[in-house]
Amino acid sequence: MKRLGTRLTRRRVIYLVATSGHPNYGDELITRKWLRALARTEPDAEVWVDCPNPGPSAALLDGAHPNARFTDTLFRLCWESPDDDPLVVADFVRTALADPGAAPRWIPGIARLRDVDVLHVVGGGYVNSIWPRHLGLVAAAQWVAENTRARIGATGLGLLPLDEPGAKVWADAAQAFDVLSVRDEASKDVLARHGVRAVLAPDDAFLGGLHSTISSERRSPDVMVCVQTDLVDGGFEPVVDLVRRTLSEWGATGARTGFVECIPRVDRVIYDALRDELPGARFYSLWDLLDQGLPAREGQRWISSRYHPHMLAAAAGASGVALNLNTDYYGVKHAAVKSWGSDWNVATVTSASVAPGGPGEMPARAAGHVEAVRSAASRLYGR
Repeated sequence: MKRLGTRLTRRRVIYLVATSGHPNYGDELITRKWLRALARTEPDAEVWVDCPNPGPSAALLDGAHPNARFTDTLFRLCWESPDDDPLVVADFVRTALADPGAAPRWIPGIARLRDVDVLHVVGGGYVNSIWPRHLGLVAAAQWVAENTRARIGATGLGLLPLDEPGAKVWADAAQAFDVLSVRDEASKDVLARHGVRAVLAPDDAFLGGLHSTISSERRSPDVMVCVQTDLVDGGFEPVVDLVRRTLSEWGATGARTGFVECIPRVDRVIYDALRDELPGARFYSLWDLLDQGLPAREGQRWISSRYHPHMLAAAAGASGVALNLNTDYYGVKHAAVKSWGSDWNVATVTSASVAPGGPGEMPARAAGHVEAVRSAASRLYGR
């Protein structure tokens, strides 16, 4: 509570659900952007971030909002469900929220949810059937909407792949959301088949514009590589061979090549595999990206299996190849970026051609994407 004139006013409570702290570039970037946006529009609010790794998140996001606090209450409830089936998880989460004695270790965190003014499931690709327990987050939002005064929203989500039980959770909960946007047509279509209407909107990483996201470094390498080892269909050696062949065809040299890491160690393997063949190549760690911005600029060529580097580098004017290493997950993501204006070529490890496509309309359309995300925020927070 704080005093305003002679009256006591209650501090607004905002509850963000996110996947920060793993760490992963896209998740950290999105959560940080929402916290910084709220620091501008809601500086006096009490902002809770519910995420799987609250300790690392608190260190990573320190200072992003003056009143940010971190917990893992909803994720704990999802993990405590007796079964992975999304319908079982959803039922368990709703039961625990209604009767905290069903999950007594998390009673203090559950109690806080009764005082929330806004509950916001922030963007990302984490509420789907790859992580079926995360469907419990949708049920939690539904329960809060039905049992408190809070406004409920989800923005910029990617829901594929989504099996029938997961879609049923969404169908049951969708009417509880004041704002519901997804970032790709496939997610919108799968919800529509179950009677759920969602707005198609760009990724939450467009929030606040790209000026704080893209590095101002003008001498960043001409050729950039961001290739992962997680969520890869098949072995990694064919991926290394494809990247090696691509760099050779592009005439890349060590002095002109950089490697970008979105998840520590997971994305460094490609650099370690090729560094001896490219002496002098630069390595940009996750911490470099978060501190200094993504080293993307007009005139570069990229090969990226990661989604956010594709999106942001194309928006900065770079050409490139989007390497699809997991059709059910990353295929949908790269298709979404293409729908926003990128003209990058999409390749797989069996592709014969690795020629880069241009940035297309992404740079020109970026301002519209920024406005679309800002508009969703305004509808949710009502300020």
